Amino acid sequence: MSKVNQDVKGNPDLFKELLSDKKYVLTNTIQLHHKINNAVWLIGKSKVQHKNIGDEISLIIEQSKRESKYGIKLRCTSFTQEPFFRFDSDGPAHRNSFPDIPLEKQSVSTPHFNTFNDKGMPFAYKNETLKKEEEAKEIVEDINFGVSLFCMETNTSLSDGNFPNIVEKVPEIKFEDTKLINFDQINFE
Repeated sequence: MSKVNQDVKGNPDLFKELLSDKKYVLTNTIQLHHKINNAVWLIGKSKVQHKNIGDEISLIIEQSKRESKYGIKLRCTSFTQEPFFRFDSDGPAHRNSFPDIPLEKQSVSTPHFNTFNDKGMPFAYKNETLKKEEEAKEIVEDINFGVSLFCMETNTSLSDGNFPNIVEKVPEIKFEDTKLINFDQINFE
């Protein structure tokens, strides 16, 4: 996590506005479906409308089918190719290697948020909710709770102030006729 994001570094004011100003998720229920070329992960997306910025912003949710692991991202590709804010429910700890942070406090375990400082340096952090072990455990186990925390942290909601609901798309049941039925022999009277 030490590569500088040149887009954020070059325009920190736009980055701050993109992150902190009010944003609206345009889909009430985000359905997760199979991720292309990855049998293990599901993915769901929604467009996001920013209060002041007209560029396309996406909310992306990815969930593992094998583990209770998921990630949430906000992305604005016209600004930067990588997500400008992200949540990891599980995975390796990240290291914030800034000179002003003591070595013993540089490691940030999951769950945590990932973003950038105004110099474009990526960093991970836990908000007050994630610092509480019981609440962090609930967030890891419930993707909808995680989405609501993510939305509160990024000033994002539905237009009514609520948060989007995440559901796994139920696979369609295919009906296969195994026997030929002769409807000419059936009396419908």
